[in-house]
Amino acid sequence: MQYWTTNRRCIMHVEPRKDWAEPVELWIDWLKALGRTDDTLRTRWYQISQFSRIVDKPIADVTEDDLIFYLAGMGTEAKRGMRSCVKVFYQWAVRHELAVLNPADDVPSVPMTLPSGLICPEESIEQGLASPDRDARLAVMLGAFCGLRRIEMTRINLANDIESAEDGKLLHIHGKGNKERTLPIPSKLAIALAQRDGTWLFPGAVGGHCGVDYVAKRIKTATGYPSHSLRRRFATAAYYRNGCNIVLVSRMLGHANIATTMRYIGLVQDEMRNAVESAARTDSSLTISTNQIVGAGIATYSLSTARIG
Repeated sequence: MQYWTTNRRCIMHVEPRKDWAEPVELWIDWLKALGRTDDTLRTRWYQISQFSRIVDKPIADVTEDDLIFYLAGMGTEAKRGMRSCVKVFYQWAVRHELAVLNPADDVPSVPMTLPSGLICPEESIEQGLASPDRDARLAVMLGAFCGLRRIEMTRINLANDIESAEDGKLLHIHGKGNKERTLPIPSKLAIALAQRDGTWLFPGAVGGHCGVDYVAKRIKTATGYPSHSLRRRFATAAYYRNGCNIVLVSRMLGHANIATTMRYIGLVQDEMRNAVESAARTDSSLTISTNQIVGAGIATYSLSTARIG
């Protein structure tokens, strides 16, 4: 089959158990035919290969308990990803008569945890923008000002992905799952991009573009924070500075649903203080901005008229 890399066969610790090898190869071929991206294929292949080695049983003999005990030591996101991988693999295996039952069918789905994660503070953004490393400065701007993932940064082609518009430059972003989106480029970043030449914004050492670790390390060195914390900073700033428009922020981040976007937006402590102080008032009045379509202005209502249902 055609693989995303020929090097993986040389890494013995990520090979599947021997009797799983051919089914795993065929399953990856099937996923590829469905249009899954190379990144997804790589992740799924690694997950199911690791699972096969740890449970150390033939495919048909794996039980629900095997999967439950395997997931027990993982963090929430790892559990969610592995359960999904095993479920999809066994759906395929049952259809192809390699197993009778799917061990993931009766394993409860893993609930989403409360939002968590670092948000890069403004002083660290400023520190990153002052870095003597030009690539680091560009990566910081792409993360903090546009909310790009690190893999999206590496895929920027200077010749094809930057477009001129009436009000400035636009950046075409190649996101996860082959999803494309376009964002306006802020003026600070546009000036920096105009000073670069060549094909790739971050060229690789042996052709093509660089790997994700290249930009991740530069962001961490320049700011002291991981690359994804800049994406959260962008989401939080864009949300609060643009009328708390969650749909707008979700589109700019390239999320498939708003629930994911909500996990990126930090709570501003001043907003929380304002909320509890306003709730502590007992005058029953509510002051709300009126609908701009109906008419601009401020309306006052009575809290006592509020109903549920």
